[in-house]
Amino acid sequence: MTPLLLLSFLAQTPEPVTAVDAGVPSIELPTLIPVIDAIGAFEARSPTDSAAWNAFEVPRVHLGLGAEWHGVEAKVLVEGVYATQGGALTGVAGDSLVARLREAWAGYRWNFLEARLGLVPTLMIPEQEKAWRFRSLAPDALEAFGLASPADFGATLSATLPRGYGLVAVAVTNGEGYASRELNPNKNVEVLAVVHPLPTLVEPLAVHGVAMVGSQGLPAATTNRFGGGVVWVGDALGAGVDAYAVQGLLSDGGRKGTMVQAFARGTLFEHLLLAGRVAWLSRDSTRDDTQLDVLGAVGFGLGPLESFVAVGHTFLSGAAKGALPGVEGTDVRVVARFKWSAVVPLSMHGSVP
Repeated sequence: MTPLLLLSFLAQTPEPVTAVDAGVPSIELPTLIPVIDAIGAFEARSPTDSAAWNAFEVPRVHLGLGAEWHGVEAKVLVEGVYATQGGALTGVAGDSLVARLREAWAGYRWNFLEARLGLVPTLMIPEQEKAWRFRSLAPDALEAFGLASPADFGATLSATLPRGYGLVAVAVTNGEGYASRELNPNKNVEVLAVVHPLPTLVEPLAVHGVAMVGSQGLPAATTNRFGGGVVWVGDALGAGVDAYAVQGLLSDGGRKGTMVQAFARGTLFEHLLLAGRVAWLSRDSTRDDTQLDVLGAVGFGLGPLESFVAVGHTFLSGAAKGALPGVEGTDVRVVARFKWSAVVPLSMHGSVP
């Protein structure tokens, strides 16, 4: 071999040997979906029947992690909550913020079907919040008035309709919400239908209907809710109006009422946020016993951060005035929220243990 050929041979860079070339099997890891959602607020409240007060608070802090792998999916979501929830005067370490599970479920998605089992999101409230979106200002009226819970222990099955026409879903749950264990042997059933009547022309327009049938608490008091509405679910504009017939209020399965809410929110000039909502609850159809919540807010949004100055007022009439001391009045709040979620695909090559 001549010196020139020898130098040419030595200068060649060998191709790297990959795990596949070496016959080592590839390990495909799940796609991870981390979630951070934190809300801080300062509230100054002026009740009509008691002294004014103000306080800093943390209405929500969520940390979660979801995972997906070939249709298999799971999620664990932890939230911070004051230890004295439920009216207690003392809790864990005084009145500390403690962690509890908000969601913890496993599921499988196949084609147009999805099934979940565990501590699962319920159906109607998450669907409504897609249009309202500004959870930092107020929860959906169903949750705010205590008529339904956003999560519960149970199972859900949903089916996506073809061509973007919507979905149908059913949930079977304990009925006590995610903050309580089962207190009676009955199970609650929730059936939801969401229809996009013109998916190719006006995709944000949706009509939904829901039926919730079940019971709650040790006396197994009836808690039925039937209703629905129309929503517009857009990026720059969201709006909706819905109404519900309610059977079962305040642990009285025979009490009937009505709930109506209307809301709108929008984004102007990319960063200016506007929102307003009216929610009305008749707590007893046989007499004057109502609560009306009115809310307006202006804010600023930048990526995952949104902040608001909000003004709200609660009006009570009839029996509600005596039953809800300190509730009627005006409150002014300054709110900031950071909400971030991402899809993180993982990959790894190596030997299988």
